Amino acid sequence: MENCQNLFYLCLVLCGVILTMLTMFFGYSLKLDARTVKLEKKNGHEQHQIDQLKEKLKRLETKVAGDQKN
Repeated sequence: MENCQNLFYLCLVLCGVILTMLTMFFGYSLKLDARTVKLEKKNGHEQHQIDQLKEKLKRLETKVAGDQKN
């Protein structure tokens, strides 16, 4: 009986350790997901600015090309 009781306590400790590790992993995972969303939002805004600048450059190039023809 003593041996079974020791195994029971060992199992309880191992379950506690596993639960702690899972909690830490999912907590870190959630923080990482939040950071990823934040960075994607920032990158999306920057990409929009880049697209606007490219469009402006195209308009300037066509304007310069039109002025050179005259």
